[in-house]
Amino acid sequence: MRVSAAGVGHRATIDIDLVTVDAEPEAAEVLADAHHADPQPLIIDEVKVDLIATSPVTDDELDGLEDKDRLFVAGHRWAFEGAEPSRLTVQGAEPVAVKVATPAGLVASKSHAVGYPTSRRRATKSASDLLDLFRLVDLYDRDGGLNDELRRAPGGIGRIIADVAQDQILTNPAAATSKMNSASPAPIEVGDVEAVIETFVDGLRTS
Repeated sequence: MRVSAAGVGHRATIDIDLVTVDAEPEAAEVLADAHHADPQPLIIDEVKVDLIATSPVTDDELDGLEDKDRLFVAGHRWAFEGAEPSRLTVQGAEPVAVKVATPAGLVASKSHAVGYPTSRRRATKSASDLLDLFRLVDLYDRDGGLNDELRRAPGGIGRIIADVAQDQILTNPAAATSKMNSASPAPIEVGDVEAVIETFVDGLRTS
């Protein structure tokens, strides 16, 4: 049975990725000062905040970059530029207005983590990264809308994302699903993973 789109919690997180512009190198210092914390690594109330600086990038600047770097540079900037206003409600505090990446932007940045992890990330977060990618695709690409956005993404990153999903999930769906299940609060079936990701990859490779 496919993972439900509602009624089942995804997973808790203990870190936050904050994407900024290059002109804001002081972001870490501002947050650190406000919470009396060290700027690197920045940990606020036991939550690690990873700051990822981005800057505008053109197709000419992306030319010659390997897929790993192209996906990181173009994907994170695209996620930053396409972020949409959201209202974050916290128990015992006033609501906060923040900009959050769209599902397509999250897939772009998460695909880099899945396809090109550091050795430390592969050892500690591979299962949750795979689960995040699968859940995003499963929940937001049922009408093909996610696919449409990613095919139009800058730098041809849709192709790279398709390659990552193929290599990291479809090459061995059983192993990928086993990893996901180790991080998921609800069981996931390998057949569902294979069907969802195959459709996703095929769509990205359709011109």
